[in-house]
Amino acid sequence: MQNQLRHAVTERLTVNWFENAVLVYGPRKAGTTLLHNLLDGSADLFVYPEELKLKRLVHLDVESGNGAELYRQRSRMFHTPLPRFDLTRYAAAWNEVIRQRGKHTLKDLIRYDVDFVIDAITGAKPPAARAWCAKEVGGNTGAVIGWWLRNFSAPRVVFIVRNPLMVTRAVLNDRRRKQRRLSLREIWRETMDPIKVLLAQKSLLGDPHVVAIAYEDLVANPQGTMRKVANFLAIPNGSYLTLPTIFGEPVVVRTASNATSGVFDSGASWSDGLTLRERIVVVTASVLARIIPGRSLDYQALAAATRQSPR
Repeated sequence: MQNQLRHAVTERLTVNWFENAVLVYGPRKAGTTLLHNLLDGSADLFVYPEELKLKRLVHLDVESGNGAELYRQRSRMFHTPLPRFDLTRYAAAWNEVIRQRGKHTLKDLIRYDVDFVIDAITGAKPPAARAWCAKEVGGNTGAVIGWWLRNFSAPRVVFIVRNPLMVTRAVLNDRRRKQRRLSLREIWRETMDPIKVLLAQKSLLGDPHVVAIAYEDLVANPQGTMRKVANFLAIPNGSYLTLPTIFGEPVVVRTASNATSGVFDSGASWSDGLTLRERIVVVTASVLARIIPGRSLDYQALAAATRQSPR
């Protein structure tokens, strides 16, 4: 069945290619999309253009007969406009998988997804790569990273970390742009969540499959920081790593605060744009986190530790 579900793209992909799996991971609004788009330009690395939503998928019973439908329902590929992408062709491929109602593992479904995305790219197809890359944000860090490391024979993970106060600011300002007023409880949660993810990332820094960078270093020195990532992934270094692209087409990073291409440092402080109400809750939660068991985080020390990880 697996061969029947593939398109012309099947012949260019090998098992070894798929096993060389790279995951970009960090808290929401920590720069995962920027890092993901910067990696896109390499001929040696195919970049799946959206978040996989592994944090939801790892808890699903996808091996039932409707696993493909559950997977598709959570796919972000149907919600984000992409350059040079035939969404109708992509959807038709998934419809065929769903119609056959076969049993698939989550890894099978991700493999189908990657194949279908490549097949739906219009114009010139990406060259045959040696590895592929996806991204994930937030959720249960241990469950997401654990699944990735267990299910691929050559897994690698690129962590990006960011000052949790700046992460919270970005989330709150994003909700404001969408005209959504968060409750006090939601503001509290948005302050604590990035701390939780960052602490989990910190605990995994010694894993040989993991490399970490700080968002602050990425925007201050894109070339040097991306050189570190390229060395870890064994892909050629070059100026392309400082230009955000999707399927090789230059783009403005969808989550960027400024509608400009390239990498920039906004120079903002954590409180810029926040209301007095939001600032009070954020400060209170941040102070209490320092004394709550298991929530104390020295971010400056964490950022320094990423600079000492393998280059």
